[in-house]
Amino acid sequence: MVRRAVVGLGAALLAGLLMGAVARLMMRLVSLASGRPAEFSLGGTVGILLAFVVLMVPGAVVASLWHGHGRSLLLVVGTGFLLVSGTGIAVEDLSTVEDLSAVRWLGVGAAGLGVYAAILALPVLTFRILTRGAGGSSQALRLGRTKPAG
Repeated sequence: MVRRAVVGLGAALLAGLLMGAVARLMMRLVSLASGRPAEFSLGGTVGILLAFVVLMVPGAVVASLWHGHGRSLLLVVGTGFLLVSGTGIAVEDLSTVEDLSAVRWLGVGAAGLGVYAAILALPVLTFRILTRGAGGSSQALRLGRTKPAG
């Protein structure tokens, strides 16, 4: 049981850091495409990475320990929180942008979709890492084994 919880924590950490970094890169591209200064603080970057990790931890640990229906529900809840807060930040940041060409707006839109893609990939990647780390297959995880059958 402790091993599974550790696997869940590791899955949240790995997926959160990876997708948080991708989202941060896409945020930089949004700033560049909108013609705004693309200066990002270290504290802001750490905060984003931390949010991506912390919001996956409860769901990853529950999914690693419980194998019934709805085991990924908390992963979805964490993702929903990131989507809502990300949308609020984007609306606030882009509300001051004026006089962009159509090409720049396309760049802003494409990079913005990249942020959402990173957020939506987060629970999927977390769950995939979780099932791989629990013994190499989702079937082994469902059957409560810690090693693949064989």
